[in-house]
Amino acid sequence: MSVPTLLSKQCGRRCNVKMLDAHTGRQSQSPPRNWPHNKLWKPVQSRSEGIVPYLQQRPPPHGQRRNYYDFLPVFEGPVTNLRGNIATFDFIVHWNPPETGEHCVSAYQVCYVPTDGSAIETCVFHKADSLYWFSPSVLTPCTEYSVTVSPVDLNNKISHGSSITMQTAPDEVSGFQVTAKTPHALSFSWDLPGEGESCVKSYSLEWCNWTNTRRSVCNFKKIPLPANTSEYHLTELEACTQFTVVLTTLGDADHISPETYFNVHTGVVDSPGPVENIRISYLTSYAFRLEFDPPKENENCVQDYVVCESVTGSGDQTCHTTMKNSRTWINKMRLDPCTNYTVIIKARDHDSVHTDDASITIHTAQDRVVNLRTQEVSTTSIEVVWDNPAPEFFCASDYRLVWCISPGLCNMTTTIVSSDNTDYTITNLLPCTNYALMLYALGPNDVESSHMIITQKTHCE
Repeated sequence: MSVPTLLSKQCGRRCNVKMLDAHTGRQSQSPPRNWPHNKLWKPVQSRSEGIVPYLQQRPPPHGQRRNYYDFLPVFEGPVTNLRGNIATFDFIVHWNPPETGEHCVSAYQVCYVPTDGSAIETCVFHKADSLYWFSPSVLTPCTEYSVTVSPVDLNNKISHGSSITMQTAPDEVSGFQVTAKTPHALSFSWDLPGEGESCVKSYSLEWCNWTNTRRSVCNFKKIPLPANTSEYHLTELEACTQFTVVLTTLGDADHISPETYFNVHTGVVDSPGPVENIRISYLTSYAFRLEFDPPKENENCVQDYVVCESVTGSGDQTCHTTMKNSRTWINKMRLDPCTNYTVIIKARDHDSVHTDDASITIHTAQDRVVNLRTQEVSTTSIEVVWDNPAPEFFCASDYRLVWCISPGLCNMTTTIVSSDNTDYTITNLLPCTNYALMLYALGPNDVESSHMIITQKTHCE
């Protein structure tokens, strides 16, 4: 029996094949004897339909039978246009499919290995419909890698691959630090890589003043430095100014290392003045809010604000830090009613020197009354009764009693009741009407407590 030669018409979702007799060149209309019964056999009708030979099968050795897998279509040639990009410590490769038999590719094998033999080769299989691949792990810095992409046919056979080499970037700079700073200069140093451990060709130092702007819009200045440089001095800087300083290395093929950076302030010439215009913007029995203005003198030298609160005369302070530019207000909660508090605010410069104190004393309001209730009710009057809070939290100068018809649009009526009283009779009310009754305690400077509210209906005639 003659040995067939395997050809392909075109490889789509199913790779159609054409069997030709190896000796006569005529089309074989029947599949091989061992072609599985559940596989479709569709011979190609003519050469004019675009037949492309893939692989001519040679006769098997004498006495051996050919397996049907030998007749599955394969392709000629490796992938084409293999190219890649290094992104610091990883890479991406792109390629085009083989020139012949693109649709007969079942997968691609991607292998990468250091060319110096420092690690074993790593290989992965990648789906056939994506002609690119990202390396999944961090690669060794300053190392040349060989990357090979090989197509895999429907027979799971790996063809000859195409290869490229790529050089990873240098590692990030270590030991980057500020060694000295003055009001108008900054000095830096960093560690040089060990001998034979680096592919650094040069350094790049960048700096930017973003005290009064966002870093994303900062106008960086840049200077290149030789590869044997391990220190640098920036001069002619503005005092009390925040800088972002970035150091990178440049390796082979202009690959850039990851950034090493920090924020630093130049030194202080004169400390800032005290904060100004401390004021109360919110005050209750249990909380207050203060606002203040930053120092007018050398505000740029303020690093943060130190705020200390204490019960006046106790000497037991609680302090915390508020960052500059985040806010110029202070909230304090969970306080005691009818209590004097002293708040001290200090600006602190970049050398951690405190400025002069600015302070304010605050008196919290009385706690609200207890057990507000009605006692005598008639058709036109309601007697309101209440209890005062504990003596240590009682500092009311007066009470404010408010009433209105409820529910509905409340047209409030208000009267002031002396703090010596714990009852009041409201008169000239409407019969058979529901009223809302609210009572506030007024403390020093007429600061009100939170209110108590009840409802009461007058009697009907």
